[in-house]
Amino acid sequence: MRHLFVAAPIALTFAIPVAAAVPKDAALHLTHEWHVSLDAGGKVASLMDKGELAPAVREPLERAIRGWSFEPGRIDGKPVSTETTLTLDVTFLRATDGNYTVRIDDARTGGIINAATSKKAPPRFPRDAARLGLVARVVVKANYDADGKVVAVEPQPDQGINSSKSLQAATVAAVRKWTVDPERVGGHGVAASVMVPICYTVTDGRAPPDFDCAWTPPGSRSKIDNGGAFALAPAAKLQTDVIGRTL
Repeated sequence: MRHLFVAAPIALTFAIPVAAAVPKDAALHLTHEWHVSLDAGGKVASLMDKGELAPAVREPLERAIRGWSFEPGRIDGKPVSTETTLTLDVTFLRATDGNYTVRIDDARTGGIINAATSKKAPPRFPRDAARLGLVARVVVKANYDADGKVVAVEPQPDQGINSSKSLQAATVAAVRKWTVDPERVGGHGVAASVMVPICYTVTDGRAPPDFDCAWTPPGSRSKIDNGGAFALAPAAKLQTDVIGRTL
């Protein structure tokens, strides 16, 4: 029997300490998000974990984040308090003493897809695109208003893999129903745009083929997973040089 599989966003969380979760000599990669409130000087005023990281993982990361400097958004040219989402891509590396060091692979700010709305309206796989063994990635640009409502979606064919017209149409139809958690500058939501990759696979009931859906935006080191978002021109920007650094 042929099965259609539309890859869905996956949130990686931890319920046990890192040392117990990683095989010996293995590296563990993690992508995680925080809601960050900045004061007008670009200092972190508050942090809220948008997932459920265990304290052993969350606390050292949050200690580091609280010491970073950001450029907040501006109103009439003046910096003001800003709320944004900080997404970190990190790797946990086992040290010679058996403990772990944390390497920051990427750090980005900006609006993100609201997970609740994307789960309620996943893309519907078009019948004319269904063929056994298909793997495809569609990338779209989504514009949203100050309330986070998606107002326009445009396919980016040059960034896709096997990105057919019908798969693009299915992706556009789904993303139009999603919302975005926008940045807020001086208490006001900010209209902006995000890039979103969506993966499609067709299997015969076995596990989907080994296919890395992660999309790297041109000129960026970010690897955006299926259903994730890459913010274009975020209002808040990280100023501290953290990429490649270890904690």
